[in-house]
Amino acid sequence: MAIFLNLHLVLPLLFLSLMFFIPAWSDEKSTDALIEKICRNNEDYGFCTKVFRENMKSPSTDIVGLARITIDQASENATNTLGYVNYRTRQVTDPQIKFLLSQCTYGYDEVRSSFTVASEFLNERQYSKVVGIERTAPYAIRNCLSAFATTTDPIGQRNTQMRILITMAIVTAFNLDMK
Repeated sequence: MAIFLNLHLVLPLLFLSLMFFIPAWSDEKSTDALIEKICRNNEDYGFCTKVFRENMKSPSTDIVGLARITIDQASENATNTLGYVNYRTRQVTDPQIKFLLSQCTYGYDEVRSSFTVASEFLNERQYSKVVGIERTAPYAIRNCLSAFATTTDPIGQRNTQMRILITMAIVTAFNLDMK
């Protein structure tokens, strides 16, 4: 009889603990699966997963949280790159290089604006509009990408990171839109 009473007390506690711990575990697994899905075909899998892992507020971040990370990181990268391009523009005297840098200034300003709008759409839960606005970003910087294609140039390195962040944002937004 004592064993029955103990089981009677233990089983509800076991059930309650499973209710609280299994969802968190499965949420973490689904976050891992989302990150894997987004980063799997990215040109730099390690960079992609690192961006998500370093910026997640919890291990069970959902697709909206991952979209927020890509938007914030792309915005920050575009802002920093724009500052760097403006710095380089002030340092350069060659008119052709100045022209190429002006293409970068225009492009990164557009990207920054696009991700600002994407952030607003995300806040409003207008996910298809997030996809639409993010898809314009690669076109805005195409001239800068081709002008500074080498990864040895600091702008080329920044372009590579921006290209990866834009890809991450678009793939995440597509998954968000299917939510």
